[in-house]
Amino acid sequence: MKANYFETILGFLTILISFIFLIKLISVNSNDSSEKYYDLNAKFLKVGGLIVGNDVKMSGVKIGVVNRVYLDDDFLANVEFKVFSNIKIPQESVVAISSDGILGNKYLSVIPNNRDSKDFFKQGDNFVNVIDFESIEDQVSKIIFLATQ
Repeated sequence: MKANYFETILGFLTILISFIFLIKLISVNSNDSSEKYYDLNAKFLKVGGLIVGNDVKMSGVKIGVVNRVYLDDDFLANVEFKVFSNIKIPQESVVAISSDGILGNKYLSVIPNNRDSKDFFKQGDNFVNVIDFESIEDQVSKIIFLATQ
C-alpha cells in the first residue's frame, strides 16, 4: 500500500482540534461558583414546572440560574437559585415565576422595588415578597369570575 501523508496529517489535525475544544469545554464549565455567584432562596405555593437550570432574569436579562427546587417541611416549594456576584438586588424586591409565552420555559423574574435602597440581598438570604405561578386555567377563571359579576 502506498502511504498517504495527507490523510495522516488531516487525521492528526482533527484529533488535535477536538482535544483543544474538549479542554476549552472543561475550563468553561469548571465548578468555580464561589466567586461568580451568590445563593438566594424563595418559597412558593406553586412553581408551575420551574426546574433546575431555568434562568433567573431581571428586566429580561439573565442574572442567574435556578440551582434547586424541592418541597420543604411546610409543604411549600423552596427554590434555591444563584445570582451573578456583580448584580446587587435591593431587599424590597419581588421574585415571580414567569413564562416565555404560552408554551415557553419558566423562569424566575426578579422585580426590583426600591432602586435607591442601600440594603441588598447577601449570600443565603430569603425573598419575602414572592408572586406564585398562575397557570392559564387560573387566569381564565379570574376573567370568567370578573365577567360574571
